[in-house]
Amino acid sequence: MSDNRFKNSDILAKHLADDLSERMTEAIEARGRVCLAVSGGSTPIRFFEELSMRDIQWQKVLITLVDERWVDEENAASNAGLVREHLLKNKAASAYFLPLKNHAKDPVAGFMECENKLHELMVRLDFAVLGMGNDGHTASWFPDSDALSKCLNEGSAAWCCPVIDEPIELPRMTLTWGLLSNCRHLYLHFEGNDKNMVYAKATEQSERQNIALMPVRTLLYQSQVPLSIYRSE
Repeated sequence: MSDNRFKNSDILAKHLADDLSERMTEAIEARGRVCLAVSGGSTPIRFFEELSMRDIQWQKVLITLVDERWVDEENAASNAGLVREHLLKNKAASAYFLPLKNHAKDPVAGFMECENKLHELMVRLDFAVLGMGNDGHTASWFPDSDALSKCLNEGSAAWCCPVIDEPIELPRMTLTWGLLSNCRHLYLHFEGNDKNMVYAKATEQSERQNIALMPVRTLLYQSQVPLSIYRSE
């Protein structure tokens, strides 16, 4: 695990885009295509803008989401809308985008269509850039969620999972650890003092095995996948 810390968000975004674009280029040269999962929220916007301008064979890139709220793309809460606005432009406009939300009424009803689409278009994730919440969640793996055990079951064949209970305000679809545990390289991306304090708590020696309390620890301590931390002060 590498821990990369930068003075501000702009420098962080540039270095993360540099690192990921270099790895993506190498992956395309080695395997012919790349599958990338990204997160939503305000944190990755600068990073998306930077990555969209990198010289990558974008027509050989599939982009999907780490998780998604079950809303239309026109909704301000939509991660797909965020990706279309800030990433799928400039040189990245030719990438193929696979949203997690479909036309079903809710993520439970839409689960099989989403699951089948992921398996149809991907064999394995190459890269995933995840965020972290103040409660220690990542993806839509929330502490005390009824869906958490399914989300974190590494032996499960399911690549996505509906999350419909509290504490979330909107139902969601999330990728599972069953998929992400087989990713070639993971990134954890967060910004600011508050998130650094959350990270410090997550990495406390005495609490590292308490995954349910802070599910982000799954990435930090339950994984054999290479992990890069990218954060700012």
